[in-house]
Amino acid sequence: MWLKRLAVTGVLLALAAAVAAQETTTVITDRTVYPVPEPPELPKAGETFVDPTFGTTLMRVTDEGDGKQCQHVYSYYHTFNRDSTRFHIQSGGKAMLYRFDPQAFRVLGKAPLFAARPPGGGEPRWDDTLWSATDPDVAYCHTGLKLWEFNVATGKYTLIRDFAGTFEPGYIWQMSKSLDDGTFAFSLQDPKWHVVGFAAWKRDTDKVLIHEKANPGFDEVQLDKTGRYLVIKTGRQGRNKVIRVRVADLDTGKTWDLTDYEPDWAPGHSDNGHGTVVGMDAHTPRVTLRKLSDPHTFTTVLKWGDDWSQGRHLSMLADDEGWVLISAYTGNKLKSNGLFRDEIMQAATDGSARVRRLCHHHSVVREYWESPRANISRDGRFVCFTSNWGGSDRRDVFILKVPKPDRP
Repeated sequence: MWLKRLAVTGVLLALAAAVAAQETTTVITDRTVYPVPEPPELPKAGETFVDPTFGTTLMRVTDEGDGKQCQHVYSYYHTFNRDSTRFHIQSGGKAMLYRFDPQAFRVLGKAPLFAARPPGGGEPRWDDTLWSATDPDVAYCHTGLKLWEFNVATGKYTLIRDFAGTFEPGYIWQMSKSLDDGTFAFSLQDPKWHVVGFAAWKRDTDKVLIHEKANPGFDEVQLDKTGRYLVIKTGRQGRNKVIRVRVADLDTGKTWDLTDYEPDWAPGHSDNGHGTVVGMDAHTPRVTLRKLSDPHTFTTVLKWGDDWSQGRHLSMLADDEGWVLISAYTGNKLKSNGLFRDEIMQAATDGSARVRRLCHHHSVVREYWESPRANISRDGRFVCFTSNWGGSDRRDVFILKVPKPDRP
């Protein structure tokens, strides 16, 4: 009997070892230039393949059966819900909700995200529908000036706040929120969809924390994960101390103005952590990190030398803020040194310049929606990005399985 048990135990241990081996890939961490290879032939939607350079596993989420223009939203908007069992994207011009098995790395099914409509009609905007940080079934969305809590499992909408009468008639746009679902910020549009201002609102006190008109060319606002700090992108650029970014402390009312060029080198594309902002320096090929309580001071996360040919999007959505996800893409015909070209990668935020190189995205970026804009799941296990895969006339959504570190 004990021999039988020993044999069964041996089989189970072997299976466990095999699974562990599949889950762990030796991540490339050097700074070698790896030329972008020919794009691998793609499987059908739902099937997986291996990146030929970095050895990571990817899934093609959409294919010809989903229409030509498929995409996720952006690097700082969660594609995946709290426990990575659902995600939403757009395919065939419709917002779609996918059920996902994170253990088996497979799609279980899909349906329209907004199959049910909120009371009073209308369809919420898909592009800034935000997953709850606490309930994997709940997302936050809006119609007009109404903010809704939407249970994707039941199709039930709960009105959180109607801002009619608080703000001028129009629409909420570019919404962000704190990690605890307690503070919301957004741009405000007039009835003709012109951006006219921005605001932040605290849920438990029903207090508007800030409400200002927008200057011409205003870009966006984004809360940090604590909900205390608001990063305001003015849309202004230029020398002579032009203010590109303003940081507002919503607790104290204090603000800091960051210049586009010296001395502040305000962040361009960026994302926020807990009291931090990690962003691309718009005028030097580097990523910087700064505390929002002292935003004039910054440290360098990663440099690209003299390569001015690439644009980059950043994602700090993972709970582990020791790494920032970076998706670099060729944005012009300027000279390139080839380092990290068209790669999705992670960089340590501690200033050590450590990297974890994950895949080539194979998107030939001719317009905005063809950029990868990769984002990372809360648990740090999955990356979602969009690609036209070698410059084809279609866009598809892909999910990358992030390898476990080889060591702690």
